[in-house]
Amino acid sequence: MSAAREIKLQAPAPDEDFKVDSTSDKLAGYFYKIANHEELFKIGRGFLKEVENGVGSFAFTSTGYKNSQQRTILGLCCFFDQNANYKIAIISDHLTQGVFGDLVDSSSLNSYPVGNGQDVVNYKSFHHHFDFIDYSEFIKFYENHLYTKSFDEEVAKILKNYDIVLWDVPEMEKVKEHPHFHYRISHFYESMTVIISQYASTGKHIESIKNFFSNYNINLNKVLFDTWETREQPKRKKFLGIF
Repeated sequence: MSAAREIKLQAPAPDEDFKVDSTSDKLAGYFYKIANHEELFKIGRGFLKEVENGVGSFAFTSTGYKNSQQRTILGLCCFFDQNANYKIAIISDHLTQGVFGDLVDSSSLNSYPVGNGQDVVNYKSFHHHFDFIDYSEFIKFYENHLYTKSFDEEVAKILKNYDIVLWDVPEMEKVKEHPHFHYRISHFYESMTVIISQYASTGKHIESIKNFFSNYNINLNKVLFDTWETREQPKRKKFLGIF
């Protein structure tokens, strides 16, 4: 049974303290806006232990809480940035919106040559802290090499540049739009965490996610509770016995 822990991360607000000139301070500014540092460090240490044991690719999904996924991912990046010198990639279909947007805007554009230099996979680098890669970059390359093995080889080559890869997995409906691509890319997920609302998520929601990703041979390894928007609501049963 997975041990569920609660994480409460606050999205960066558009205030004067956060809008500073130094791009490094933008990351620090986000870190200091995290609502519960004790919980972040507890969770961060758990992921760090997995990294030290050889797991380096972590996927995150949710019962419809995209911002919670991104807050969790960026919170972990802050933790790793403060505690270890790892090279980290964030892979998302939502880079210019939501929590990542401000950091991506401050990042420099780079690219990896793929397919014998005939194609490139673009990425944005946030001042040597971590890199952002859009799922669409991999989809584009996949469509050019649909029936070859080079896709898997080239993706693996790119991911080897990183110590830690954090996947901001698209919503199930988006996954269904490119089922074969997501089946191939899911082979690179070593661990998957589902983020649920402690009060709003139902067992049916969680079971549907579990069953959906089981079709991709992906098991959900962890559960994180997000109480950001529902903390004042009456408590409901915690669904811990599913996994």
